[in-house]
Amino acid sequence: MILDPVLSDPPALTRRQFLGSGVALGAFVLPTTGQTEAVAPVRRRAKGIIVLLLEGGMSHLESWDPKPAAPEQIRGEFKAIPTTRAGLRIGEHLPLLAQQARLYNLLRSVHCDARNDHSPGLHLALTGHENTEAGVSMQRVNLHHPAQGAILARLLGVMTPGGVPRFVALPKRTQLGGQVCYASPAFLGAACEAFEAGDLPLTATLPMRAPPGLLLPGDVDLRRLQDRSALKGVLDRLNRGPDRDPAWGRMDAHYQRARQLLTGPRMLRALDISREPVTVRERFGNSPVGQGLVVARRLVEAGVTYVLVNPYSGAPWDTHTQNFTGHKRLLPPLDRAVAALLTDLDQRGMLEDILVLVISEMGRTPLVNKQAGRDHWTAAYSVMMAGGGLTRGQVVGSTTSGGQEPSSRPVTVSEILATVYHQLGVDSGVVVYDQQQRPVPILPEAKPVSELIA
Repeated sequence: MILDPVLSDPPALTRRQFLGSGVALGAFVLPTTGQTEAVAPVRRRAKGIIVLLLEGGMSHLESWDPKPAAPEQIRGEFKAIPTTRAGLRIGEHLPLLAQQARLYNLLRSVHCDARNDHSPGLHLALTGHENTEAGVSMQRVNLHHPAQGAILARLLGVMTPGGVPRFVALPKRTQLGGQVCYASPAFLGAACEAFEAGDLPLTATLPMRAPPGLLLPGDVDLRRLQDRSALKGVLDRLNRGPDRDPAWGRMDAHYQRARQLLTGPRMLRALDISREPVTVRERFGNSPVGQGLVVARRLVEAGVTYVLVNPYSGAPWDTHTQNFTGHKRLLPPLDRAVAALLTDLDQRGMLEDILVLVISEMGRTPLVNKQAGRDHWTAAYSVMMAGGGLTRGQVVGSTTSGGQEPSSRPVTVSEILATVYHQLGVDSGVVVYDQQQRPVPILPEAKPVSELIA
């Protein structure tokens, strides 16, 4: 019999049986030997994570890793400015983040072997696994490796004890204008899918429309919904038996999730951005990225574990032409939004509990092309990480004089996602099983970035 991965008992799902709500790991079963072994608990250091995906590939040379001493065809048009961390300089269009350099960490030597294209890079950033078959005309969804948010939903429960989804996407779970979706649960099933929060406000004074999934139909009040749920429970009990279709269990998970969302006000309240003071929203900026991070903060405050924010429809960071014009337009709203998020979390006492990850699927070529653009580049790029119990003010790794490749401490995306798992109390050595009961590691062999572990 093929076991449904959503319904299987934990020992059949993981190499190390997940105990509690992700706070600790206890005894585990090794699928290759069937033997049981005790392991030390993994301490949970963070309660949640906000992932800001800079779709298209932000240039590391114009942002986190400028090369002011390089020839003009490499250094480009922008200047490098000092930060509050001695010896660290970043791009001139990130002045607010330059003043907060002791709140976050920079990984300047990130690299991957993935094909120089968006889809493999997006797949890697969201799952931790390289997939050369990812592409608009090839594999448009992740088939073999669930997204990190879906893994967390499977291990920690698709809904939190507070009644909000474990995994939320702003505005949608798709990338490249809906052409691909690498934030999907693959074989884990739709119960582990991201909850789509919907379109983001464009300014600090506009409301956010509630997703249809959070609203009851006009002719159904809460009491009527409860009566329907009770009737369904009676019918389900009558239908239980050895020949019951496993699909019933999958539907049960959906019903339970929908019922919790409809009967509990917490998610709807978190998405009601009009409850936020306009002065706070204005600090984040009149932009989708700014307002998206306001919503993201409200969601993690409500208890959501993994919030994927991708306000960049159509990969605008993909600056093959007019790279400097594009980054001059994109960097200031990013600077304002991320700086406001870090300040906001810090002032609320939440920065120690919430990870912030700002990541692109790749960087840009060191050489400026004939169209004043920079092309795809996966050999070296930069990632920012903050909060969640990590160290602060660290610069990990470096690149060569032209930003071509790592010159010290190369870092992989798998190591970055292993760091996320570690801070959330999840052993990155866990495996899940697909429909054929084949073990699938949630990550390739990778250790957290030790320099960031406090």
